[in-house]
Amino acid sequence: MTLIIKAILVFIFVTTTIYAKVFSLDEIKKMPSSYSRDYYIWRFLNETKPNRDEALKAYNLAKRKSYKIKKAIKKIIGTIPDKKIKTQKDPSNFIIYPEVAIKKSKSSLKKLYQKILKRGQHSDVLKVMSSDNPFEALKGISPKSQCYIFNRCKTKYRKRYFNYPFSKEQLEKLVLEKAFRLTLFKIITTPALDKLKKSLLNTPIETLPYKSTFLLAMNAVEFNNKDRAVYYLKKAKEKNKKQSVHDKCNFWLYLLTKDRSYLKLLLKSNQINLFTLRARDILRKKYPKVITPNLGLHLVEYFDPYNPIDWEKIKISMREHPESMEFLADNYRSTITEGVYCYLKEKASNYKEQYFPMPYRDAMIGKDIKRVALIYAIARQESRFVPASVSPAYALGMMQIMPFLIKHLAKQKKEKIDLDDMFDPYIAIDYANRHLDYLNRFLYHPLFIAYAYNGGIGFTKRTLRKDNMFKRGRYEPYLSMELIDYAESKEYAKKVLTNYVIYLNLLGVKTKITTLLNQLDKPLETDKFR
Repeated sequence: MTLIIKAILVFIFVTTTIYAKVFSLDEIKKMPSSYSRDYYIWRFLNETKPNRDEALKAYNLAKRKSYKIKKAIKKIIGTIPDKKIKTQKDPSNFIIYPEVAIKKSKSSLKKLYQKILKRGQHSDVLKVMSSDNPFEALKGISPKSQCYIFNRCKTKYRKRYFNYPFSKEQLEKLVLEKAFRLTLFKIITTPALDKLKKSLLNTPIETLPYKSTFLLAMNAVEFNNKDRAVYYLKKAKEKNKKQSVHDKCNFWLYLLTKDRSYLKLLLKSNQINLFTLRARDILRKKYPKVITPNLGLHLVEYFDPYNPIDWEKIKISMREHPESMEFLADNYRSTITEGVYCYLKEKASNYKEQYFPMPYRDAMIGKDIKRVALIYAIARQESRFVPASVSPAYALGMMQIMPFLIKHLAKQKKEKIDLDDMFDPYIAIDYANRHLDYLNRFLYHPLFIAYAYNGGIGFTKRTLRKDNMFKRGRYEPYLSMELIDYAESKEYAKKVLTNYVIYLNLLGVKTKITTLLNQLDKPLETDKFR
């Protein structure tokens, strides 16, 4: 991008947002219901000192009553307006939450339990957590309550008291509970629960959805039960028709069986992901071609690329008229709106066409080529390069940076910044680059950096220090990548790693995903935490 084009883009941004302000209630009312409007409602509640009536009206406009919005309204009126008061179906049931009970001593829990029993009350939580053998006590309550207690007590408590095998009868009842899906996730991603994990192999479980079935396959892999793992992987494929799901299952079926027909299925996939790239490396095939458009500079009328509300209006058009998405995309065939154009074109093709744009090249001047590839890899996953993106949690801009981190980085840079400035892609790239500088002090591998960018540096540190993670092994590093205990970061990082490999190649650095995967069990090459 030439300096002239950049100057035009900066002028457009400055003329539309230099006087960034919190919108009035009347202006907010005119916005379409969306997370973007919720973001402006949150700012209105926090920054304009509205009276009680105005605050309530703004609150009632919110699409999603997020924690941030609830906190803001409570600060103004002293309560949360539509807070549901839980009515006890059973007045004799003594309410104490597992996460509260674990903070109390065993003796105090026993005293409390005896006290409520004398009053004619009961409590599943106290019955279990005051017991000398909580796992045995767990068997004596309903499957629903078993899941409730297991899911809400902390990992440390589970390790200490719940690492005992399920009986066949107990397991058959538990799988009928929807909450057991979360229970299963917590069991399989916690290495110390080995006895509990092993008991999952004793009884074939057929009724759970795809994600849980795939996890059962990974659990079988951990215990070297190849037959059971293959069984669950084939079941997982039957339960979900997404190509990306089939790619993952097919790759694992190849790992377990060494049947190269699964690799040939991966070659036929129209998806670019970690598994299809690795299959191509094994078969010595070239990576698929991707589309990196070279768009001219055309001013797009009636659309501000840095305005979240304008972007919301495009999304509404996409939902209401999916048949005209290809035509809609052509309206934004411009350097100024490259992210929007590529997003619409990919979606119009049902993601059969893979777009890897490289906008804002002048913002990358002076940066190491690997950093450029990483910024592009993250931006593609975070926002598809749409500068005006707002997440449900109010992560902002092309790089989806959270408000608290924006303020922290601004303080470090000694800058005064409005949150809306993140909708300028140049500022977003600058702030993301600074954050990556911090992450690079501890992490050197793009997969681990992606974990930290999405889930936080603390989560990544805890993950890497687990005894069973990213060590040498027959099914590594793939097994570790599936046992990450934060589901969002698990999938996010795999996609960023794939993007990173594609972008490095586009930037002229010949790279195979296999090379990067082979580094993950070598701490000196990847991180400072091990």
